[in-house]
Amino acid sequence: MSYWVVHREQVSLELQINEFEDKDKANDKRDYLRQHYHDSVILDQNDINELYLLARRSSTKKQKDNNK
Repeated sequence: MSYWVVHREQVSLELQINEFEDKDKANDKRDYLRQHYHDSVILDQNDINELYLLARRSSTKKQKDNNK
């Protein structure tokens, strides 16, 4: 399973994403980033799927609202 470490440096707020095949390596990266003032989270494939579905529903709703 793949894991994505999604993070932002607290100063620049630029979104960055790193992919790992090993959860321990993803945890190590997240821990390193937190020590260097990055807000970070680890997402697995289920999390990515859920985000995709939520974003798609929101986009569809906005399109329907704009066409009224």
